[in-house]
Amino acid sequence: MSAEHSEHFELTGLPLQGVTVLDFTWSVAGPTMTRYLGGLGARIIKIEWPKGPDPMRTAMFHKDTKEMTYNNGAFFSNLNVGKESVTINVKSDEGLEVIKDLIREVDVVTESFSSSVMKSWGLSFKVMKELNPSIVYASISGFGHNGPHAPKNTWGPTAQAMSGMTAISGVPGRDPAGWGYSYLDVTAGYMGAIGVLGALKRAQSTGEGTRLDLSQVETGLSLIGPALTEYLTTGAAPPETFPEGNRSVDPYGRDVGYRGDRAPLSNVFRTKGQGDNDWVALTVETPEQWEGLLKALTPALDEYAELAFSALHEQVEAIESSLSEYFLEYEKYEATELLATAGVPAAPVQAGMDRVENDPQLAERGLLQNTEHPALGDFRVQALPVLAADGQDEWQLKSQFPLLGADTSTVLREVLGYSQEKIDHLESHGILWPEGVPREMKIERSLW
Repeated sequence: MSAEHSEHFELTGLPLQGVTVLDFTWSVAGPTMTRYLGGLGARIIKIEWPKGPDPMRTAMFHKDTKEMTYNNGAFFSNLNVGKESVTINVKSDEGLEVIKDLIREVDVVTESFSSSVMKSWGLSFKVMKELNPSIVYASISGFGHNGPHAPKNTWGPTAQAMSGMTAISGVPGRDPAGWGYSYLDVTAGYMGAIGVLGALKRAQSTGEGTRLDLSQVETGLSLIGPALTEYLTTGAAPPETFPEGNRSVDPYGRDVGYRGDRAPLSNVFRTKGQGDNDWVALTVETPEQWEGLLKALTPALDEYAELAFSALHEQVEAIESSLSEYFLEYEKYEATELLATAGVPAAPVQAGMDRVENDPQLAERGLLQNTEHPALGDFRVQALPVLAADGQDEWQLKSQFPLLGADTSTVLREVLGYSQEKIDHLESHGILWPEGVPREMKIERSLW
């Protein structure tokens, strides 16, 4: 990193303390990336324009929200916790100059637009590097910025289909199901954060900037690695159908989980209560686990006491039938404890309420972090899924939320040293907020 920026890095406090990110990202993938950079100590300056803000500001509100605005969405707030909000009209000449001034001072620029947007603004990587030779520029898009698909748009389910995830999901006799909307958004965000960390290390060591180009489709390969490896090594295509339940081996012993000859007994079973989430999942993949299951479930499995592990697949359906009847007498947490005590991998099937209210493990490790939101009050967000366990500073997200435009003046003063006179000029000329647009905008209908 250049001498101008090297003093940003300190060996005390959070790992990215002193690093500043100019964040143009929107929706889910990009904000996930910067969310975790912020959690590691970076200052995240989120750039938006009120006439076209991050669409997640209009999505998924708390059920008790009486009046929806751009600033009180629960989903947006959780996704963008720890960030500051700056509003600038980048498409104006004066606004673009403000952005260029910021690029000179920050360490990282992030965006998640289609491949042509930043260039159309006059902010190519070449321009950024002329302004700041050590800049790290990270972009996340559906297909990346080169190749025949680069100009095309994509969305969660379509990116999953292209990545191969959709082809290996579903239930017997049904069409491919897909994995919902946000898996590749989150995966791309994680991969982007890792890439930025590597590029910052390079900048710190050499003073050279780096352009990072992430494709959501390609990050999906990390979730289907075994299936891809199966084809690369053996030429085998995915099976025409998949086994029922949570199995990885069918009743004939044929592996369909791309994991080798493993886990002949693996499924989910109804438990007492029989609600939507009253299930216990278990897996038996070793002779020792099979012995543990037999001992734990005496006398329910006594008739299989002499059955060798190697022959388990031959009677798996009858065994599962016995287990299905047996577990109806137990609550899912009781069943889990019974199996875990016997050395059998097991877990309750948990939905949102279970994870938040009933899981002592996640509570002990701080799954949810308490924050104070200006509009939502006491607000719990998903904490960093990484713990600094050596007694150093806790890696926590800042109790701070990007209310639209609320930090514009502060950032321009602190980062750029702008005078109040200059800020007032930009404000009066519509560079920092569009004329006639109210500061607190209401939303009639949530996006989701």
